[in-house]
Amino acid sequence: MRALERASRALDYLAGRWWFYVLAFLIGFGFLPPYASKGYSWEEMGDVISEGLSHAVIYRLVDLVWPSVLLHILALAVIAAVVLWGEKASKAFDTWAFATYLAIAIGQGTGISDRYGLVVLTGNVVLGLLVAFSWGLECLEGRNKFRKEYFRPRRLWLVPLAAWAYWSPVQPFRLDPRYLLVGYFGVAYCLTTPVVLALMALYYPGVNKTAMRLTAFLGLAFGVLNVSRPLWAGPTPTAIWEGTILHLPLLITSVYALGITIGASRRRGG
Repeated sequence: MRALERASRALDYLAGRWWFYVLAFLIGFGFLPPYASKGYSWEEMGDVISEGLSHAVIYRLVDLVWPSVLLHILALAVIAAVVLWGEKASKAFDTWAFATYLAIAIGQGTGISDRYGLVVLTGNVVLGLLVAFSWGLECLEGRNKFRKEYFRPRRLWLVPLAAWAYWSPVQPFRLDPRYLLVGYFGVAYCLTTPVVLALMALYYPGVNKTAMRLTAFLGLAFGVLNVSRPLWAGPTPTAIWEGTILHLPLLITSVYALGITIGASRRRGG
């Protein structure tokens, strides 16, 4: 228990320091290049990352269809339980979030490509595991208190953003209803996180601020990179849809989640 308490205090301390996020960003996106079993030149790094993401092993769950359906139904059940029973369902939500982020950190950060072989997006995996670790601590500590007195109706504007991220039809400008049950929610960080952050924001400050901050930090990094995709990949329909339109919920909810936690800290003087 002492080790748990020390780890929790250390993570709380780091999550409250701006320099930690700068360091984490530099390590995750600058100092840890991807690994490819077939090798690659530095000029090919962008291609390696693209290949790794597009061939992520966790996406096989979507290809099989039925695992994706189960993941969607499970998530809806957990969210409904929180809405209906509040704090009594917090353990279920924490466990679901921890398992989901752990699977995404490993499964979305690892891909198998014909061109590059086994690809490991090392930086993504490390930062994803950090987020999963924060949720693992939350499972043990139980700081999330989804109580009625914490619920903020004025933040319900986040719900449509979460719903859009949950749906996320991948075909450009085609609102295919199949993706409500068979899609990349639950297996992709960018599409899962707006739902998590929206629910936490609705009950903030009665939630785990450290887990919320770390989840939003990585969401902000991914959100900026993806929303700006048309600027560096060209304004094609695919780049606009998959980059900007599908990732706006991630960017907005991440910025808002970080904003309310930072604002609360400043009002308390630290």
